[in-house]
Amino acid sequence: MSAVVVAWTLAGPGGRLEHRASVDPAGVHLELGVDGTRTQPLDLPRGHLVPSLIRTLKIRPVKGAAGSVRPFPTARMAELLGEDQDVRDAALYEVSARTAWSIAVDSWQLAGINGANGVHLALDDKLTPMTNTAFYRLLCQQLGAY
Repeated sequence: MSAVVVAWTLAGPGGRLEHRASVDPAGVHLELGVDGTRTQPLDLPRGHLVPSLIRTLKIRPVKGAAGSVRPFPTARMAELLGEDQDVRDAALYEVSARTAWSIAVDSWQLAGINGANGVHLALDDKLTPMTNTAFYRLLCQQLGAY
């Protein structure tokens, strides 16, 4: 098995962090974004990729989350994840999100938001709510081999 590279971004009012993981038979090598310019290397055993994603994406239980499907052009995720803090803040406020995130590995990509109404995936020009458990299972299905 050759190395697989997983890249993910977390963006919010406090800034934007880019993370990468290289996964090979020996384990998971993370380069965690510390700020806009520095990264922190971390080596983990195989099987720790999904928990690392959950932790760095700041997925937390939200008591009383009552998310609903709502229209949102998927192309606008670029505003939520972009470098421009003012544009990002306005877009986060518009969708009632604390943070936005994206994950990419090979041709598979996923993006969404975290907020007071829980996790929402950006799919087919909609923000679709998903429980934290269902989100974890989705990541395990897609990335569990890593």
